[in-house]
Amino acid sequence: MDEAGVRAVLFDLHDTLVPSGHPAEHAAVARGMGADLGVDPDAFAAAVADTFDERVRGLMADVHHTVRYLARRVGGSPTESQVESAITRRLNYSLSLHAATWALPTLKSLRKRGFKLGLVADCGAATVAIWPQSPLADHLDAVSFSCQTGVRKPDSGAYLVAAAALEVRTGECVYVGDGADHELSGAEAVGMRAVRFGPKALEELDEETTFDLDPDWSGPTISDLGELVGMIGIPVPREGSESRTFVSGNVVPWGSKRSSR
Repeated sequence: MDEAGVRAVLFDLHDTLVPSGHPAEHAAVARGMGADLGVDPDAFAAAVADTFDERVRGLMADVHHTVRYLARRVGGSPTESQVESAITRRLNYSLSLHAATWALPTLKSLRKRGFKLGLVADCGAATVAIWPQSPLADHLDAVSFSCQTGVRKPDSGAYLVAAAALEVRTGECVYVGDGADHELSGAEAVGMRAVRFGPKALEELDEETTFDLDPDWSGPTISDLGELVGMIGIPVPREGSESRTFVSGNVVPWGSKRSSR
């Protein structure tokens, strides 16, 4: 990789910094939430799966509103106590995934070298709710959550929001992700250099856990995030005035890409 001018590294979240969890685990958590809410567990789990895109784009507001809406969608009218129980179940699961992160040594090494670090995550309100408790939170300088920006990868706004927050040009960024939803091609389309992260552990999972991994993209692939430290060297200070790209939350383009992830 041409490392000239790299000042920032942006990361995908699931299956890049933390495990995404097996689909069977997701379904079990959703069914448990349904039971907490006093509704049909399978119907609730189906509603959760069917509304993935809406939730990730932030169309259901916060976790409390989302859980109550989905319960009513399947015919329930839960009490506040039932809603809180379901929320606690969901947030505990999210926290367990973040606790299993393998990324902290690399994040610490990159920050020590002077790189700015950011996150570009397609995620729902649960991730935002647990973020202050995530072990990753203290190691990233800026985050772009799709449920807050309303835009998902590979749409340009997802990357531009993070670059703007870090006050760097897109051409000064390396984007690292597993490749889901054409995220690598999307990063390159806005001028970033992209690296695929393909941990060997993921190769052992069945096809049900494999999503659209950008088959048309070709570029460097690493199996250990620690390889990044040697790939991109040290950040090069920019001389002269800063040239910043600011993206208003009101004008970020909404994309049409849908995913089952």
